[in-house]
Amino acid sequence: MAKKLQKSQFRFRPILWVNYVFIVLLLLTNLSTVIAPDLFWPISILGLGFPVLLIFNFLFFILWLLLWKRYMFYSLLVMILSYALILDHIQLFNESTSIESKTSSISLMSFNARNLSNNNMSIGDKVIRNGIAEFVKEQDTDLVCFQEFQTYPTKGVNSVEDYKKKLQLPYVYSAPYLKKNNHDFLDLLVMYSKYPIKNSKKFYMDGKIYGFYVDIEIENEMVRLFNLHLESNHFNKNDYDIFSDKEVNLDQKKRNQMVLLVQKLKKYSVKRSYQSRTIRTEIESSPYPVIVAGDFNDTPASYAYQHIRQDLYDAFKIRGSGYSNTYNGNLPPMRIDYMLFDSQFEVLDYQVLKPDLSDHYPILTHFKFNNEI
Repeated sequence: MAKKLQKSQFRFRPILWVNYVFIVLLLLTNLSTVIAPDLFWPISILGLGFPVLLIFNFLFFILWLLLWKRYMFYSLLVMILSYALILDHIQLFNESTSIESKTSSISLMSFNARNLSNNNMSIGDKVIRNGIAEFVKEQDTDLVCFQEFQTYPTKGVNSVEDYKKKLQLPYVYSAPYLKKNNHDFLDLLVMYSKYPIKNSKKFYMDGKIYGFYVDIEIENEMVRLFNLHLESNHFNKNDYDIFSDKEVNLDQKKRNQMVLLVQKLKKYSVKRSYQSRTIRTEIESSPYPVIVAGDFNDTPASYAYQHIRQDLYDAFKIRGSGYSNTYNGNLPPMRIDYMLFDSQFEVLDYQVLKPDLSDHYPILTHFKFNNEI
């Protein structure tokens, strides 16, 4: 009888050791939210794999449950310890408020518009530019934060003014991505507003913008709205091919590509850690209630997102549902665009809209001032 028991345990031991690996990795991803990449960058790369690691641990839990082995508690325990991070990725039971309660609300959209050209990156795509304008206009939004907004002043194309007329939003603030621009086009970070803009500040790193804030007056109250576009990972076609390649063989070319990919992830996650600390300092020093919108280029299992958010409310966690994929490009689904609110606001809904006009999906919220504060 003892020999049979030993054989049974030995049969499961290789699977159990694989399970242990995924347990440890999932535990470590929880550290990616508190350890800055400039202190220990590998942990930030591991954080990108949180959804996959969670799925594997769930599958191991089901496996041991079906076999009725005590090992099921190992993966169950690590998933319980990761509960807060799971809620940052997945929401199942939230509901939006009724349409009637939104009648006096304020609407905000954030949209990385991919230079208003989508896949035609080398030219100004008039069809895409007009399509984005028409789509945003249909939402009848009070505030719109654009990232990767492009205009061609030397060709007589003034997208900023054109959108101002089409969206019928009287106030606009724009800032160039590069302090020094020698191209015949201009990449901009732009915000359109129904409400007056009273003050502003831009944030540059190495000559490139990663955000700004504007102070706007809404219903006789001042609000500080941040429009952010944290440093991207600057993936090129070779990088995307790694994720889409079905070949499992690691030849020298593919190994070189993976090394370059890791180097990019290291370099730009470190940049985002510096940027997030600057923005957090600005949030804490704001004399007005704060709203943060934009493209963070990082998942919820990241130092950048967690450090900026802290005491702010994530609109997705309050009113979102499902997985909330905001990325429409050649990578696995992920949430990298966010809406964060001060406690002085009540978030009424959260939507990820799905026009095929960019490599990001726009996110839309309705909110109002919290009268209970």
